[in-house]
Amino acid sequence: MASVWGWNGNSTAPAGLLSGIGGYVRAKAGYEPKKWAEAGEGEKWDQGDDVTARFLEYCDGLRNGSFVAEINSMMKDTYSNGFFAQLLGKDVADVWKDYKAKYGNLTAS
Repeated sequence: MASVWGWNGNSTAPAGLLSGIGGYVRAKAGYEPKKWAEAGEGEKWDQGDDVTARFLEYCDGLRNGSFVAEINSMMKDTYSNGFFAQLLGKDVADVWKDYKAKYGNLTAS
């Protein structure tokens, strides 16, 4: 359903972000698979599915639960990594570093 209702920036958004939004929605609905990434795992923010879903949960916490809805809305016509800075005040790479540091997993960049 997330694919049906979500925007993809006219096919400019990273595929990993789109699948991560789907994973985020699935997790919020209580349908996480038994094997699911723990917070802080992963090699890159747009790795997709569970890794990106966990990262989006973190981003949502930075915006009192509105990040995913807002970035989805912004992706109606196009996508830009700059959306992270607009919503969170930091580049996506810096938000990812903060996320990894929070969970003590600084090995991936």
